[in-house]
Amino acid sequence: MIGHCGSVKLWSLAIALVGMLSLGSCATTVSRPAIPELSYKHLPSLNFAVAQIDFIENFVSPLQAPHVEHLFPTPIVQALKRWSNDRLRAVGGKDVMRVIVEDASAVAEELETNGDLEGWFTTEQAARVDARVQVRIEIVDENGRVKAYTSTEAERSRTTPENVTLNERDEIYNDLIMVLMNDFNASQEQGIRLYFQPYIN
Repeated sequence: MIGHCGSVKLWSLAIALVGMLSLGSCATTVSRPAIPELSYKHLPSLNFAVAQIDFIENFVSPLQAPHVEHLFPTPIVQALKRWSNDRLRAVGGKDVMRVIVEDASAVAEELETNGDLEGWFTTEQAARVDARVQVRIEIVDENGRVKAYTSTEAERSRTTPENVTLNERDEIYNDLIMVLMNDFNASQEQGIRLYFQPYIN
């Protein structure tokens, strides 16, 4: 009987330990805040006398360092596709518009940090992320002949501090893509209105 009681106590202790471990694992779960959706539906659409608009991705992410565009809450190529879907409209015609993504990259470069005593008491910037887009928009006829085109490039950079958390990194990346796409949107619309005037309805 004594041995039996001892085994019950040990079994109860094991259950208590498992429960504590389960609670501990729940407490360490990291929740990542929702990033606002990138959208251009609040801007007026640009209507073109074309039959259709094709989105062509010539840029392929290597998906490895030093490239980090695939780690963005909204990858740059997806932001460009959303811009195309939200802003460009085909309203009828014989020609075709092509939105060609030549570059949609973000590259991280490590920065030198201060390893001495002074560096222990300051938060230094550990990396710089350079993001870039290059997009060519062209209108071609049924034979593939280019009748009009515009090409736009935009570049922006941000630095990330030491020991940055995933949430902080997402916020930095999101801020970077927002300003990059704002630059691109303004420049691309200017080029469209300048070179595509005969096709704008």
